[in-house]
Amino acid sequence: MSVRLKVNDKQLNAALENATADGMAMATQYYHSELKRAVNRPNTGTRVKVKRQTAGGNKTSRTIYNNPSNPGEAPRKRTGFGQRGIVREIDRQKIMARVGVTKNAIYMYYLELGTKHIARRPWLMATLKKKKQVMAKLFTTKSRKQVPKT
Repeated sequence: MSVRLKVNDKQLNAALENATADGMAMATQYYHSELKRAVNRPNTGTRVKVKRQTAGGNKTSRTIYNNPSNPGEAPRKRTGFGQRGIVREIDRQKIMARVGVTKNAIYMYYLELGTKHIARRPWLMATLKKKKQVMAKLFTTKSRKQVPKT
């Protein structure tokens, strides 16, 4: 048995939409922050001296990153470009939000899903699974505070 409730009170509808948008925005912001935190583990490198390959070249050293992430754990960062490529978009009018990576940081999706040459390093869905209960609490707590009492 289902009950259909139709509310014609414009003030209540506006308050509910605003509360829903606020809760969605807070949950999205939290998820965005947690994603950036998930890929914030540095891959420390060591500088190694190398001989010049060409007479005019000025390369005297290079960095070897000897602490890569293991398959199954979140990718570690070298330059922070992938971490800076994690973006969010919130549309309060449509009550919609998206979190993802920019076009230039598409390799972060390849790390998430894996390829035939790269083992999976899940960070996007793994963070969502770990934090979904907190996000749900943020969403509903914010909504309850904004709804006017009758």
